[in-house]
Amino acid sequence: MVLRRRRITRSAGVTLELAVLDYLSELAEREERDRSYCINRIVREHAERNGCPLPSGSEAPAGKPMPLPEET
Repeated sequence: MVLRRRRITRSAGVTLELAVLDYLSELAEREERDRSYCINRIVREHAERNGCPLPSGSEAPAGKPMPLPEET
C-alpha cells in the first residue's frame, strides 16, 4: 500500500480572461485533470524557469509548520 501525503491547498478566487479560461478548460479535459491542477502545474513550470522552484504541494512552505490533518 502506497501512502500519499495530503496536498496543502487554499482556495483563491481569481478572475480570468475568457480565452484563458477556455484554454484551461480544454487543457484540463484533454489531460483528464481539473483546472486547478493545470494552473498549479503552469505556475510551477514558470517559477522553475525563472529560478524559483517551489516545494511540492504536500510540503509546508518554508518557515511554516505543517497543518494537522482534518478529522473526518
